[in-house]
Amino acid sequence: MTEENEKERRRFQRLERRDQIKIKVFSFPERGEYRQATIIDISGGGMQIETREFYAEKTVLKIEMNFTGWQKYTRSFMKYFGDAASRPLVVLGEVIRCQTLVAGAKYVLAINFSGIDESQRQALMRFIRAQILAKA
Repeated sequence: MTEENEKERRRFQRLERRDQIKIKVFSFPERGEYRQATIIDISGGGMQIETREFYAEKTVLKIEMNFTGWQKYTRSFMKYFGDAASRPLVVLGEVIRCQTLVAGAKYVLAINFSGIDESQRQALMRFIRAQILAKA
């Protein structure tokens, strides 16, 4: 593990999850279809996911995830109203490692969030902290 990864581990609390998310290779203009993936754990700086596809290191993914209740940790006035209360968190993440579990069928990706709104990162970190405290 690199020194940078070690610093990230100490800087952000990690939360084990098993949520289904959608991912696709980021491109502009946007093209391609979303693929299903499963979160293994998540932090304010990145996540580990399980997927059926191999992604090379440095691939940038568009990630759409919707944890029930994460929105209430945002600073938005409208967070409890209309579709804001169920809006997914959409981030860009760079693949920093792709480990093969079953060739052609199961991979674990380590992803560093490379494009996330700072207010959403803060909301995600508050959500993670609350979930960890609720389990304690």
